[in-house]
Amino acid sequence: MTAMLLPFLLSMLSPVALAPISTAQETGPGVSPEDIWSVEYANQIFPWGPHGDFDQLQFRSYHDYFSMKERMQTLAAYHPDFLQFHEGLLGGVNARGDEMTSDEYKGWFYNHPSPWIKITGNVQGGEFNDFNGDDGNYADRPDVMLVGNHHAREWMSYEVPMFFLETIAFYYGKAGIDNDGDGKIDEDGWDGIDNDGDCLLLNATNQDSNGDGTPCGPGDLGVDEDFSEQFITDLVNTREIYLIPMLNVDGNRYDREEYCGETAWENCRTSGWRKNLRDNTHTGTT
Repeated sequence: MTAMLLPFLLSMLSPVALAPISTAQETGPGVSPEDIWSVEYANQIFPWGPHGDFDQLQFRSYHDYFSMKERMQTLAAYHPDFLQFHEGLLGGVNARGDEMTSDEYKGWFYNHPSPWIKITGNVQGGEFNDFNGDDGNYADRPDVMLVGNHHAREWMSYEVPMFFLETIAFYYGKAGIDNDGDGKIDEDGWDGIDNDGDCLLLNATNQDSNGDGTPCGPGDLGVDEDFSEQFITDLVNTREIYLIPMLNVDGNRYDREEYCGETAWENCRTSGWRKNLRDNTHTGTT
């Protein structure tokens, strides 16, 4: 199951860090992105929205806990046939024989339970799982769990599952979309290869749009850019996906609001706050 998801994640998430391509310096022979594709695709303007902060929805700035939770709830409300919102994680019986409820696993300082989404076709049907409190349990569908933000300072790790969620929510049940605006449909699916050769038509500077040193590789404009929406629908309908974007809510809020702040990468004298805020020493400090 993971092997099926990896090409999707790697190809779709690499462009998140891109600056608008139209601002790049164009050198050498070849054409510019706007000569081949739509302005939206060339500048990585994603088709979803509009409820919420534009920069956060377009992955130009980071979600915080509150905007992330609100967006998850909004998408689940719009798509109740395959998305189901939940809060809180049960731990079961731990190694010490203690029964761990959702109260033990929510943030000890800010007291937020971790929000999560159940994703599967006809999520309101199937069997009800009393342990998780979720519907949509089917014996013939394997479980897949995607978890972000184990470590508080790793902000990108919850943007990845949020991008996954946005993509699933927008394209599920659709087909025949010209994702890049070149007049063709489904000509370059998720395999890390420029199947239709359009990236190679670009001038040399724009062939490495994600700056990883590999021209026309995974994540560059023109690679895996026109995927099959039916693939997404089939993936959702044949799996039960548990999406937990921000596991360490306490630690992330503390890292962003108290420890380093919103510009941590510019002025934080340390590498950021990593753990949660649980008082394991019972001293009143974490």
